[in-house]
Amino acid sequence: MEAAKFKNIIWDYTRKINESVNNALSPVCEEYDLTILQARILMEVFRYGPNTIGGLADNIVVTRTNASVMCKKMEQMGFLNRVRDSEDERVVKVYLTDKGNEILSEIDKIMDKRISQIIDNNREETVEDIIKGVHKLNEMLNKLNQ
Repeated sequence: MEAAKFKNIIWDYTRKINESVNNALSPVCEEYDLTILQARILMEVFRYGPNTIGGLADNIVVTRTNASVMCKKMEQMGFLNRVRDSEDERVVKVYLTDKGNEILSEIDKIMDKRISQIIDNNREETVEDIIKGVHKLNEMLNKLNQ
C-alpha cells in the first residue's frame, strides 16, 4: 500500500472514530450538564487517579491553558478539587470530589451497558480481532514518534 493512501485512511478513520465516540458520549454528557471535554477530563481522573493540570492536558490532547480553565470551572461545579503542591506552588493536582465520582460512576455504567450490547451482538473473535488491530495500529503509529 502506498504511504499516502495509508496516511489518508488513518486520518479518515481517526476522525470517524473520534466523531463516533463523541456522538455516543454526547447525550450522556448532556444529562449531567457536561461538555465532552469536561467529561474527558473527569474520565481521565476517574480512571487514572489524581493528576496535574499539565498531565491532564497532555493525556486528553488540549492546551494546558484550556485544561486549567476547564478544571477551574468544574471545581466551581463541584466535580473536582484543585490542590497546589506544597513544595512547588506552580504544580496543581486535580482530584475528583464525591459528586464527580458519583457522576462518573453513572456515566461509566451507562457507557458499559451500551458497549456490552455491541459486544454481545458480535462474535468474540471479531471483538478480539478489533482489539489486536487497534493495538497493532498504535504500535505502527508510535514508530512515527521515533
